[in-house]
Amino acid sequence: MPNVGAELASVPFGKMIYDMASAIARSQVALDTASIQLVQVLARTTFDYVPDVVETLLPNPRQVKGANGAPLMDDDGNPVMITGVLVQTDVGTAFPLTLLQAGVNPTFYAFTNSTIEVKMSITSTQESSNTLSVGVSVSASADFLFASGSVSSHVNFTSSNKYSYSVTGSSSMSTTLAPVPPPKNMMPRFFLVNAIDISKISISQS
Repeated sequence: MPNVGAELASVPFGKMIYDMASAIARSQVALDTASIQLVQVLARTTFDYVPDVVETLLPNPRQVKGANGAPLMDDDGNPVMITGVLVQTDVGTAFPLTLLQAGVNPTFYAFTNSTIEVKMSITSTQESSNTLSVGVSVSASADFLFASGSVSSHVNFTSSNKYSYSVTGSSSMSTTLAPVPPPKNMMPRFFLVNAIDISKISISQS
């Protein structure tokens, strides 16, 4: 009869854990490499940055027109005027700026939780049946001078054993991938030099 404990001991838990850890390690290296490459792309990709847009509201008076399109007059014969608004737009001079300077940061990922789940179902069934049958037959005969008879018996014995054993198993692996901030030493430092007023030059770091 198979040993249930032996079946459980045969499950390759160690290999499953090693395979999962090895796969996570290779995936982590690939993700980190992709994020580092993304930092380089963001640092080299530029776009035309517009620093400011100035909108100036100017008065734009105009005379109101009537239903037929003719200028509308009041009771004293003066034209009816309204103070309209004219928006004058002044777009600042664009200059190149990298995506990293604009605040587009790369995303780094890390595996935070990993789970291995193994399920096994072991079923063992044994059936035994025995059958015994005994039969007796008697025969007799008589004539004028004497009588005779015979007795016979038979025995039938059957035995049957049924045995079944089955093992089913399933396993599942799950892991959690979460975004994490980029490493501090991997991101460049930004220095802003304010040279608008030459007499008051200031430098700030971010």
